[in-house]
Amino acid sequence: MCELTIVRGGDSRAVSAEAGALVSDLLRQAVPSFALPCAGNHTCGKCRVQITGAVEPPDESERRLLGGDDLAAGIRLACSCRLAGDATVTLEAEGNSKIIAWNQTPPFEHTESGYGIAVDIGTTTVAMQLFDRASGAVLAERLAENAQRGFGADVISRIEACKTEGLDVLSGRINSQLERMSAECMQEAGVDRIKESVVTGNSTMLHLYEGLDPASLAVVPFDVQSFFGCMSRHTLAGAPVYLPRCIGAYVGADIVCAILASDMLSGGVQLLADIGTNGEMALAKDGKLLCCSTAAGPAFEGAGLSCGMPAAPGAVRAVWREGDQICFETVQDQPAKGVCGSGILDALAVMLETGAIDDSGFLEEDFAIGGSGVQIDQHDVRQIQLAKSAICAGLITLLEEEGVDAADVERFSIAGGFGSSMNFDSSCAIGLFPAALRDKTGFIGNGALGGASMLLMNKSLREKSEHMAQQATELSLSASPAFMDYYVDCMSFMEF
Repeated sequence: MCELTIVRGGDSRAVSAEAGALVSDLLRQAVPSFALPCAGNHTCGKCRVQITGAVEPPDESERRLLGGDDLAAGIRLACSCRLAGDATVTLEAEGNSKIIAWNQTPPFEHTESGYGIAVDIGTTTVAMQLFDRASGAVLAERLAENAQRGFGADVISRIEACKTEGLDVLSGRINSQLERMSAECMQEAGVDRIKESVVTGNSTMLHLYEGLDPASLAVVPFDVQSFFGCMSRHTLAGAPVYLPRCIGAYVGADIVCAILASDMLSGGVQLLADIGTNGEMALAKDGKLLCCSTAAGPAFEGAGLSCGMPAAPGAVRAVWREGDQICFETVQDQPAKGVCGSGILDALAVMLETGAIDDSGFLEEDFAIGGSGVQIDQHDVRQIQLAKSAICAGLITLLEEEGVDAADVERFSIAGGFGSSMNFDSSCAIGLFPAALRDKTGFIGNGALGGASMLLMNKSLREKSEHMAQQATELSLSASPAFMDYYVDCMSFMEF
């Protein structure tokens, strides 16, 4: 037996392990918030840790991902490094990512009394608010990284982890996390009892919360165990939990809640996009609702990029040009440590403007973001290229399906944390959105959490949302020849 000492900030703890144990396995058990974006497949190079003591030498893939300088400084990849004896691993103090709870909802009647909790389980983050249901006042909130992120950055990784680690493990992670967060909210607000909670999320997250096997969501024909729109078999803080209805395997309850919060069925031609690891979109026209989902991947949240990171302190969040100078701004004005999604969109727009990349995305040499020390390489460009093409092609396909031109859209609502600091001009310049939507775009915040709060404070809206989800049409982009054509076209960095 040997011992691994884990140091983070001012805290230290020791765990026992067998020689040969992977550091990532030990961290995943001891530090649930430790992220493994590629689920330990040795492809992303993001699980870097400082380690001293008796460890096995790095293999070829670890040497390739880290390089000689990092290895000489004691940096290792947790997913590759194995213990040979006692060792100490030092993790960075946990910074608070920019997780969005703020949301915008239309006026609605508050019909319920007492206290209640609304939760949005995102693939990457979790947002929770405790309400006085009669007044609508937020009494406390908690925002955190999803405790399942040690099992991968996207839903497919989580589904695969259910096969290798066990469904109960992933389900237990999120249930335990919500119980901890709710207890903290109630203690802060001085509330000893709540009447009910509403928990929303995409289809995979709700399957994992309920302990339902999500395996069928990953294979054709993408069957679901449940569409929900029902009470959970779990309680939260000892109170019943309502789960909003999903539309399909990849158009979940989160987009249903965002549709409710955006009030997009109020009339006219309205478009909604909730951009995260999954890009979910909805189009309302003449009272009809057409929805789709596209696999954007986690690149917009910093995962899979060489210097990518969440929108935490030190992340480059904005980039612009002043004359010949490349200027930048970081989250909380901290020294630059990496780049988040909004920052890389700005950087790509500047790279196009200066000719550092052409419309095909070819990058002759790494691009330095001013004096930040952060660089963008060809792989980073390709990752964003794939993600932005999926979003833009999805929007165009959705519009074409209903015979609507982008210029006919009266309002384009963007939900999700990524949109909170997004520069719409940069987004259109690189072809993330059709340019005709630029002046019709507005940000509604965490639409999923906003819709969940509406369902918490007015139970009559639950039937409305369930009916809306049942009547909505899901457009399968994987079976759409038009989408595949647009996907190829939208690879170009240009306005569409």
